[in-house]
Amino acid sequence: MLAVCLSYCVVWGSAQEVPAGDRNYQGFKDQQWKAFNPKYNLLRWERAKRAVALGKRVFELESAGHDTACAHQILTEVNWLLGKTAEFARTDERLDELENLLANPDLERLAEQQDLRDGSWGGCYTEWFFKLDATYDRLSDNSTPFLVAPRFLDRVNSPDKLRDYFLSVSTSDIAHRGRDNVRELNEALADLMRMILTGRPSNYRWDPNLRAALMDLILNRLRNSETGWWGERYLENGNVRFVDDLSMTFHVVRYLDRKVPEIGKLIDTALALRNQDSPPGWLSNGNYTDHNNMDVAVLFEYGWNTASDSQHEEMRKELRKMQDWCLKQSLQADGSFRITQDSDSIEESTYFGVAFLARIGFFDKNRCFWTEQNFLQSNDIRQRIIAYILKHRGSGATGGTYYESALRELDFSPPLRDRVK
Repeated sequence: MLAVCLSYCVVWGSAQEVPAGDRNYQGFKDQQWKAFNPKYNLLRWERAKRAVALGKRVFELESAGHDTACAHQILTEVNWLLGKTAEFARTDERLDELENLLANPDLERLAEQQDLRDGSWGGCYTEWFFKLDATYDRLSDNSTPFLVAPRFLDRVNSPDKLRDYFLSVSTSDIAHRGRDNVRELNEALADLMRMILTGRPSNYRWDPNLRAALMDLILNRLRNSETGWWGERYLENGNVRFVDDLSMTFHVVRYLDRKVPEIGKLIDTALALRNQDSPPGWLSNGNYTDHNNMDVAVLFEYGWNTASDSQHEEMRKELRKMQDWCLKQSLQADGSFRITQDSDSIEESTYFGVAFLARIGFFDKNRCFWTEQNFLQSNDIRQRIIAYILKHRGSGATGGTYYESALRELDFSPPLRDRVK
């Protein structure tokens, strides 16, 4: 499901300069993987072909309305193993498990059960931070009972444990360890911020000093003071290279409700990175995605009131381009949104398309922070998307939590679940 670069995939000029650490980051990483294992690309490609074939079957089942929550958990972990690790034996095991699951769909129930040994959810994951994310999803589902307290959180439940964990994943040494920690840092930081800063889950007692330790990490240890962004550090011949991360920066700014240092610098960095691929940039293989566009739009909204006139002009221009692409290229006739190679599921792609349009005020004039334009077709599009979600909400790949959040963004009836990214 490779995206095709259409007329909206263009090169923009910018008065801002791309941060040094974000230039040619992919070439740098490629060199590091080869240093770890000269056969890395060949070994990865051999398994990627099988993963694509199995993934196609998973997406077809989801589209047909079948339960694929467990299959998507395994597929997500496979994609992470192939993209962020050199653990090929483990990748083979997970691919075998996915193939077995597809032949035995009764095993799908494993994704719907809490592990009574440690209280975690995400029974088809094997990696701790993915289980953390699945547990947060279930925490947001008010109809899901927690039969036992999530004791697996004990791993980070003291200031020292929390610092040790985050500092261990905030710097990657790919050439010597064969692992890029960026997704783990991003997912874990997002979930633990939402849990620790709000005192959730209610049946688990966090260390009373944990909040202060987390804020120290966020503001003083994990932030790039030169760009105002958050991201991953990489070791390169004894030197440290910081690569900014759009998704991670979005999570921090959103969950701290924009109370972050130097938000004007943060917006300048965002504008400078518009022509770059993610993780630092807005694009994926040179193309827009609704996920990245939503992240950018929220950063723009949060920085709008303190932005300069020139920043306002640039942000308006870019928001119009993203909106145009979403409506003409991503939104489909049936109310769904384009599936890209970065999509974890049809359900999540639908959510991010809805979230982008909702957060630029396309459906609600009161949320439109950047233009006085009237979106005349917005109600017809809203009804088309709602109809699609209602038809598919029972077979959502994450149990429907993203569909419920999409309905909330569309202001359509009180949802049973709330999975706000």
